[in-house]
Amino acid sequence: MTKEDDALGRVLAVSREAYSAIASDEPEINHVALLDALSAALSHYRNEKKPLSKCMRALRSEIKHAGKTFYTRIKPRFTPVVPAPGFDPEKASEHIPAMIYGNDRICAKLVSGEADKARSMADAMRSYPGFLSGEFESLTPEQFYDLVFGYYPKLYDEPFMEEMKYKFR
Repeated sequence: MTKEDDALGRVLAVSREAYSAIASDEPEINHVALLDALSAALSHYRNEKKPLSKCMRALRSEIKHAGKTFYTRIKPRFTPVVPAPGFDPEKASEHIPAMIYGNDRICAKLVSGEADKARSMADAMRSYPGFLSGEFESLTPEQFYDLVFGYYPKLYDEPFMEEMKYKFR
């Protein structure tokens, strides 16, 4: 695993924790700042000018500012002693735009004061890093999408990840 892939594995693990924190409405965390920091980090994956592996220190700092208690919990994810979770780098690379899109949608709901909808979206997104690491290999990508993201429009009668559905074919 390259340094870049290792960094992405760590960001995916932290993302899962962030989605869980948002879904459970953990206090003392700036959810919008946390998701923005993760999206910014993801956007640097395989960037020749500023790769993700070079952004990890800045990501840690932004996470700490978003919530010290959350940072304390995920801090071990940034140490070399804790191995990065395994995943398919090519599959993950293809899904980064969808993760960023999902983060943006959650942030929009948080900013507009629709916390229940944001928590529901975060609850769905919490499974995404697991999908990229093979935890749902018994499901086809289409089945994963329908199971994880398909319920949101039924609950709230509005789209969530429909624009990214093509990533699951």
